[in-house]
Amino acid sequence: MLDFTEKFDMERVGIANHARLIPDRTAIIMDDFRITYGELHIMTNAVANGLLNLGVKPGDRIAVLLHNCPEFLVAWTAAGKLAVTPIALNYRFKSDELAYIINDSDAKILIYGSEFQELVDEAKPKFTLSSINFVCVGSPPSPDVMSLDRLIEENSTDMPKVETGAAAVAPSLIYTSGTTGRPKGVVRGVKNRINSLLGYAHSFESTYDDTVLIPGPLYHSAPFAWAAFSAILGNTIVIMPRFDAEGFLRLIQEHQVTTTLVVPTMLNRIVNLPDDVKEKYDLSSLRVMTAGAESFPFPLKKQTVDFFGQEKLFEFYGGTEIALVTRIRPEDQLKKPGSCGTPIMGSDIRLLDENKNDVPEGDVGIVYIKSSFLLDEYFRNPEATQANTYEGYFTVGDMARVDEDGFYYIVDRAVDMIISGGVNIYPAEIEEVLYRHPDIYDAGIIGVPDPDWGEKIVAYVLPKPGASPVADDIINHVADNLASYKKPKEVIFVDELPYSPSGKLLKRELREEYKKQSGE
Repeated sequence: MLDFTEKFDMERVGIANHARLIPDRTAIIMDDFRITYGELHIMTNAVANGLLNLGVKPGDRIAVLLHNCPEFLVAWTAAGKLAVTPIALNYRFKSDELAYIINDSDAKILIYGSEFQELVDEAKPKFTLSSINFVCVGSPPSPDVMSLDRLIEENSTDMPKVETGAAAVAPSLIYTSGTTGRPKGVVRGVKNRINSLLGYAHSFESTYDDTVLIPGPLYHSAPFAWAAFSAILGNTIVIMPRFDAEGFLRLIQEHQVTTTLVVPTMLNRIVNLPDDVKEKYDLSSLRVMTAGAESFPFPLKKQTVDFFGQEKLFEFYGGTEIALVTRIRPEDQLKKPGSCGTPIMGSDIRLLDENKNDVPEGDVGIVYIKSSFLLDEYFRNPEATQANTYEGYFTVGDMARVDEDGFYYIVDRAVDMIISGGVNIYPAEIEEVLYRHPDIYDAGIIGVPDPDWGEKIVAYVLPKPGASPVADDIINHVADNLASYKKPKEVIFVDELPYSPSGKLLKRELREEYKKQSGE
């Protein structure tokens, strides 16, 4: 395993070291809230001791249901001091989804925001563990529910006393987004987790002195990874409660932000702000902006480079199970349209066909990865782990091609690929063309059952404000740029497209909506 801990001074890594070396540096900012590393260390000691007094032991798991807030990172840090595994819950969950992950993980504690009280009450009867304790951030519903404030007030601020060597038994457990079915728990051991986080930091040129803006939801693996490696390096972390395009620019100026992680959906909203709004803000402090987590259409990338500057823009391909796989540096962004870059150090990629044969250069294959950052396993699901593994390589079902210079191009997810008339069609390629249409703000392509062709192509289109594109014009636009068989057979105009809070287009919801509207 490639060891990225060797590239950092480990005496300068970790909250306890920061409390000793840089106690007065601001650790977290959100709105009017600020806390230093010295204060964070004391607060998280109290939370950790409080969790011990509620019966949590090293190796246990706790669940966290919070909007973006400082308490999210407080809970994570406290859990780390106990060798306890925290599990982030998507705040868009319904009660069945919430109960599923609580039950699957055997979580002993649920830390939740008071705004979720109704959801928690609805989910409680579905929990299979009767001994779950609840900690409320905000006003608890009754005196018998512990508040986080009370937990802090009533417990010692000394470092918690846990079993010697307990840290070795606290893997991370992150549940996938569940865009293609039930979420699966992704397990990484402590060594692998720290190595992965420092691998991100090294690959995107993070320093010990950065100020990092987190605009995405912390329950998602990528924004949390950025917050986590920033915390272990002693950076100042600026949290956005929710993404707002102009607010993003304002926070960069206000806090002299140096690095950030974004998804293309956010960039689309930023670059389409009115010029007078974009020109109001001084963004000169921003040194590195990293994009990932979804397809980055080249027309949008050019707009991003024009506004922010090419020298700042990195991009990566990765995922919850596979962490960081490829990186494309700023100088290659416009040279290699559509590429997500080359493999990072310690990452080996194979592109295989359905028979597990390596495909020739330029052909599309399923991406299989061997690296220092892979998951250890799916939690309590050896069948799924085995099904996605081949000769030590792991896949999440993405499809890609590689060019003669070793640059990779993610074509699409295998689950989203359309087979029409026996031909493989990749929605991302069509979406890229749609982004070039002057009247289109956003678009999504799906395949739906068709009696003659097996599947037909349907385009969901969100027009730009004030624009009124017509279906035939959009179909002809695709036909003018791609082979005729790739043009949509149907265009549906919408007021919005369904995205997860992490910025992924939820094509499953589009397919379900189409099925409902067509009466199938």
